[in-house]
Amino acid sequence: MNSSNHIFKPGNGQAVNGAGHPRDEGEEKILPFPLEQLPPAARAMAEAIARTERTPETLAGCCVLGIVSASIGGGLQITSGPNRVTRGNLYIMASAESGSGKSETFRHAAKPFFHHEREAVERWQADTLPGLQAEADMLESEMARLKKEAAKGKLGLEREEIRDELQAKKKALADVNEKLNPPRLCCEDVTSEKLAVMLANNGEQLASLSPDAGSIVNNLLGRYSKLDRTDEGIYLKAFSGDNCRVDRQGREPVLLQRPCLAALWLVQPDKVETLLAKTELTDGGMIPRLLACHTRALPVLIVDGVEGIPAATAEAWAALVGSLLETFRAAGDPFTIEPTPEARQMLKEHHNQIVARRLGDLRDVSTFAARWNEQAWRIAVCLHAGLHGEHAGERMLAADTAASAIALADWFAGEQLRILARGRHVARRAKRDEALELLADTPKGIRASDVYRARIVGNADEAHELLATMETEGELTGKDSKPESGGHITRIFTKARK
Repeated sequence: MNSSNHIFKPGNGQAVNGAGHPRDEGEEKILPFPLEQLPPAARAMAEAIARTERTPETLAGCCVLGIVSASIGGGLQITSGPNRVTRGNLYIMASAESGSGKSETFRHAAKPFFHHEREAVERWQADTLPGLQAEADMLESEMARLKKEAAKGKLGLEREEIRDELQAKKKALADVNEKLNPPRLCCEDVTSEKLAVMLANNGEQLASLSPDAGSIVNNLLGRYSKLDRTDEGIYLKAFSGDNCRVDRQGREPVLLQRPCLAALWLVQPDKVETLLAKTELTDGGMIPRLLACHTRALPVLIVDGVEGIPAATAEAWAALVGSLLETFRAAGDPFTIEPTPEARQMLKEHHNQIVARRLGDLRDVSTFAARWNEQAWRIAVCLHAGLHGEHAGERMLAADTAASAIALADWFAGEQLRILARGRHVARRAKRDEALELLADTPKGIRASDVYRARIVGNADEAHELLATMETEGELTGKDSKPESGGHITRIFTKARK
């Protein structure tokens, strides 16, 4: 990975988002997914998939990055601030049309992940399941014996001893039954309650993987909610690793200490728009957590002479995924890495530049921009793992890895802004129309304070910015006014003459 596309070079189109994506959406170019920022094995696999399936590199890049994240689970984290660590679990949502090769692209990228899960299940069935079943049979026999003893009319202390022993057997049987679930590395279309149970049964780590995640989107929108509201709570908790309690009707609640979920969801383009239209998901924080993009994948013709994925490329990719699963996904305690001073400085400046823009041109999408630097840290963990494999826990995060993570995070931020562009334009136009309506009621002119008091915007700075922009674009004419008695000069705006 290289840092030639470093974010701190304004105007460099490849990686200038958080701090420098083009400010006018009309001038923005569609930038290709920056595959060059991925670790060698992941980059080679993405390039080979895109070439073989003739799909956009964006689709393949999202898939391999998502599988790296899924393979790490909660087993690798980085110190991202005082008393703060950040994990590498990402929520990637990429759209592609039906018949455009998204399922095939997903299949190639996820193949070693699913292979590893299948082998784990087969080992469990051969080595662990028979012992658990035998233990369950023995406990049930012992419980039956104790019940017969109790039925003989035992009294006093003897009856209490039987009751205590039976209680212990029941608890032991419940523990065994909990272990009768085969190991799982991933899930797909599950309810929130089922997802919580699966996390509890699998070390609080899972990946939600789907080449056609329409059902998952419907679940988030509240398909199983009896209260007719969105159902993203467990996804929010499992993204951030927050303590979580899920109550289940007629059963004991599921308590999760630090759940970890990674997600790779491929969807139809309209599903992305549907999610964005749900203000509850945005306000609640689910949508800002998504690394969403339109891959622009289209159906392609069948042609002769297309080469398959080279064996060496597929083997290197499988070896990387396998080593990450065995070293980090299966780790009892997470490995914690440190960034080099240079890497930390880069990521700090990235954060500060985004903050500056959140107070300016990104004010209306501040909820989204607030996650961009965190996403850079998360992607950095994934790139570091992909670069060093099983030795990632022993190395510091290098500056060039941080630069590559920033470039990728900025690319996703740019795609997010592109998806949000239409809604932002509508919202801006609505505020301008409200200002013009206010002016119609006050033909002598309006001030920024009038706009703020009318609750058209959230604060005085936004009011000044709105009127100044409308003046610059020819909708209003501004004139400075100073009271005869002295005092501050204010600017009064009237409708511009056409």
